[in-house]
Formats: sequence, C-alpha cells, structure tokens
Amino acid sequence: MKKKTGIIISSVAITSLLAVGGIIFAITLNADKPFRLDDEYYATSEAITITKSDYEQLITDKKTFIVMIDKPGCTTTQAMREYMSNFPADMQFKYYRMMWQEVKNSSLHNFVKFTPSVAIIKNGEVKVWLQADRDEDTEYFNSAEALQSWIRKYIEF
Repeated sequence: MKKKTGIIISSVAITSLLAVGGIIFAITLNADKPFRLDDEYYATSEAITITKSDYEQLITDKKTFIVMIDKPGCTTTQAMREYMSNFPADMQFKYYRMMWQEVKNSSLHNFVKFTPSVAIIKNGEVKVWLQADRDEDTEYFNSAEALQSWIRKYIEF
C-alpha cells in the first residue's frame, strides 16, 4: 500500500512540475515576441496629439498603440519628434503624442517619469517605455536608427 501511495504522490508531483514548467516556458517564449499594433495604426505615418482623458480611454478600450511623451522647448524631445516622423516606408504607423503636462496627471506617469519618452502599450497595459534617465536607453534618444530598432523589437510591421 505504501508503494502505491508513493507512486501516486510522485506521479502527481512530476505532472505538476511539468505543467508549471510548461506554463513558464510558454510565457518566456512569448515575452519578447513582436506584436502588432491595432490595425488602425498602420499604413500612414502621423502624430496625433492626445490629452490625458484620450489616453485613459485608450487604456480602458484595451488598445495596442505607441505614445511619444513630448515636452515643448526640449532639444532632445525635438530630435525624438523628428526621429518618430521620419521612419522608413516599411515602418509607417500612426502614434500618439502626449504633452508632459498631460502625462503627469495620467496613469502613464506611474511608468514615465522624465521626458522625452516613447511608451508601447499592448492591450491597454504599458508593455515597455524608454527612460530618459536610464543609461541603457541613451542610444535611443540619440539616433533614429536605434529608436527604429527598439520599436521593431516590440512591434511587428
């Protein structure tokens, strides 16, 4: 009887470990896989200025989109604006532009603390964002090619 109980317990434990391992593997496999923006954001390149309430509605609607955080008068932001508007033909997309004053009063401020920034939102959740104060993000603020590469890492074109 003890032998059967031991076999059953071992079988359940092994099955549980395999199930948990499979789930972890599936999550890891999909973690860095590029995804598509919602269809309405493809085909043309355009910046659409939004307010805090527009942003919060997009989050509520579980949209997948890109938002650039803008601060007028900032030279780094001006360069980022130019990078975002000059992507190659195979990478045309609409994105939102949100002024820093609007961000400070929105749920996006839980993530983005400095300007400029670009945030990628997937199904209404902030997936990834650039931080102006993070050394490893510096290259994305200094080169259109680097910014394009960063976006392509997450977004499928």
